[in-house]
Amino acid sequence: MKDIFKKFGFILVFLVTSCSLDGDLNNPNDINVGSADVNLIMNAIQYNFADFHNRVSGVTGRLVRLESMTAGDRYATAVRSTTTDGLWTVAYQRTLVNIETLLPLAQAAGLTTHVAVAKILKAYVYITLVDIYGDVPQADALKGISGNFNPGSTSGSEAYTKAISLIAEARTELEKTGSAVGGLLSRDVYYGGNRDRWYALANTLELKAWLNISLMDSRKAEANAKIDALIAGGLAADKGLIDTEAENFTYKYAGVTVPASRHPLYDQYYDPIIANAGGYIGNWFMWELYQGNGVQDPRWRYYLYRQVGSNAEAFRRDPKNVGCGVIPAHYASGNFIFCQFEPGFYGRDHGDDSGTNPDSPFITCAGVYPAGGKIDAKPTTDRTFYEPTRQGDGANGAGIEPIFMSFYTDFMKAEYLIRKSNDVAGAKTALATAIANSISQIRSFATSKGQALPAGLEPSTSAYQSAVATKYDAASNKMDIIGREFYMSCFGNGLEAYNLYRRTGAPKNMQPTRVINSGVFFSSLVYPALYVNLNSSATQKNPEVVNRVFWAPAITLN
Repeated sequence: MKDIFKKFGFILVFLVTSCSLDGDLNNPNDINVGSADVNLIMNAIQYNFADFHNRVSGVTGRLVRLESMTAGDRYATAVRSTTTDGLWTVAYQRTLVNIETLLPLAQAAGLTTHVAVAKILKAYVYITLVDIYGDVPQADALKGISGNFNPGSTSGSEAYTKAISLIAEARTELEKTGSAVGGLLSRDVYYGGNRDRWYALANTLELKAWLNISLMDSRKAEANAKIDALIAGGLAADKGLIDTEAENFTYKYAGVTVPASRHPLYDQYYDPIIANAGGYIGNWFMWELYQGNGVQDPRWRYYLYRQVGSNAEAFRRDPKNVGCGVIPAHYASGNFIFCQFEPGFYGRDHGDDSGTNPDSPFITCAGVYPAGGKIDAKPTTDRTFYEPTRQGDGANGAGIEPIFMSFYTDFMKAEYLIRKSNDVAGAKTALATAIANSISQIRSFATSKGQALPAGLEPSTSAYQSAVATKYDAASNKMDIIGREFYMSCFGNGLEAYNLYRRTGAPKNMQPTRVINSGVFFSSLVYPALYVNLNSSATQKNPEVVNRVFWAPAITLN
């Protein structure tokens, strides 16, 4: 394969580790793919998949207020056609093309683990592309020189069906035993070559897909039957769903400079120059963590790190950093948090695209989970501390990309029990389990990085669980409570929060944009500029109308 897919908006890239000098002298442009090292191609696939997920998480996380949407005050200006050019390139050029290169090589060599992993990741990419864009090139994509250089989009429903079939094919490979297994992965940054855990991921990815499909009246019965079977299989040790901490699907970053391997959020908030943090966490999300349930969320000290003990102290040190202005009328009437709040929380509001103040030493930063930063170990009564970040603090960026955590499965079970049969008691039990697992795993991660809180400083888990249970019992719509709690567990994973919000409309009453006329919420992203500009089959969406993906219900989002 020597093609350059210019019309499709990406360039074909291969990793090759050995070549014939004589062959190169005869034709230096003739790269022999058959000589490529499948293990090194797999290394590239696994790394680029993590990069893809991180890019998806970033743009979707800003839409749902985990991070602040600051690129524009309206959705159409905050997420433009150029916003996801890089995401699209990483998906097709660096991940899917390399998977297409690896598969025939691994199949010919009988490397069943390589084949299975490649198919699972291929399915994950396509499901995710559909989830964020809707219809995308799939059926006619990546077919080489004999294919169509202007491939049209495959419907989201058809792409999902293909992805689910890939998952089934991957399971078939993973079910092989003995000599039929072939060689194992020489390096597996996710599961260390553990085939049972890849099997659990395959099942869980399918669960994700069917949970979305189950929202469609025409396919609800089909989807529910599939979900029931997957959940029942989840009781089998190591072969069911991702339901234990050991099975978490994460990419592990390293705290090293060369090569640059730290978590991207760490690089953003922990600069080599002290007090030079950049970017903003969503104010509404931080407010909900700190007192949205009437009690503090035990996770906030792991998610967040305050650089200053109070906004009054920040103002005393540099009055220019405070640039809140006048609270918008619809914020005041809706009782929404605005700009910053005590003690020392400073992010940005949804759609605040105003100029940046000299606030780097004072903004609230990402903490130890998942960014590998610092825990917030200062009492909230200490209003005068000032400890700005710098590179090397905390876990030095050795965080994780939380692609799919086992407690997400717990939350999905709670969601499903309510949606399928209004099983109020069963969903409540599943919700409590999900919250407990989320808190304990995040604490465990921090401890493993040498970031343990002093005794008595972590907010009470039992008080938090009690507050949630009280709200759940009182709620007329139990999904509002389940969705809110699922959302609070998703810091570092904007994709799952974005899918949840479009499935359920929860959490309710999220902070609106600072301007009233912000346009429609992006129920799917506009297509990347490089795709619509270079592919004659592509048609850009109108960003001012609702563009739902095929599975999304017709609910109003803000």
